[in-house]
Amino acid sequence: MAEQAEEGRERSGCRRALIWALGVSFLVALVVMWIYRPAPSGPVNPSNLGGESEQFAAWSNSTVFPTSLAEGPTARSAYAAAKDVALAWQPDAQPAIVSAHWRPRADGRWPTMVVWAFQFYSPGTQRVAAIVVDGGRAQLLQETISPYVLPTFDETMWQVDSRTALEVWWEEGGAFFVASHPSVDLTAQLRVSQESGQLVWTVIGVSGGQMRRVMLDGATGQQR
Repeated sequence: MAEQAEEGRERSGCRRALIWALGVSFLVALVVMWIYRPAPSGPVNPSNLGGESEQFAAWSNSTVFPTSLAEGPTARSAYAAAKDVALAWQPDAQPAIVSAHWRPRADGRWPTMVVWAFQFYSPGTQRVAAIVVDGGRAQLLQETISPYVLPTFDETMWQVDSRTALEVWWEEGGAFFVASHPSVDLTAQLRVSQESGQLVWTVIGVSGGQMRRVMLDGATGQQR
């Protein structure tokens, strides 16, 4: 019960933070996301793991993907509820960005629940809507004119779910990164790459001034 209560508080805290970030200035959020869009280069590893390649490989092969991350709601499972709200908002709404954020608890375990955030773009009205899905319930937070055309994707292009993206990150250095850092913020984002035009998952773990990033194709799962 205590664990469930703690997860409930975490979910509420994440949701309040998301509402504040998007509700206070949604336009600013769009600009920020544009500035920090994924770079065209391959996976970046500023955590200097090069000198520890053998230890990194051994750790990745022996560390099991966390059950708590595996059991949480996936992006695809949350999408259906978000889509219904988006189409009620604008009938031509199309998905543009999907994202979520995880932070381990004090006991080191990852939360099993996560709030998924979706951005939908309406080409006909040139407006964008922010929709969150928390515990299966979708809510439209805010909608506004977009300062630029958001690249969108057809849902049939989206074949790789968030769990696969997280597993790839974990296996490709994420497990070692988590073990090597006291507290890691983990973010997963799905969007169309400005450079390639392909649908791309970007998973980033950040701790202090270091990060571990992995990118993979949202249609094929191929690592980029």
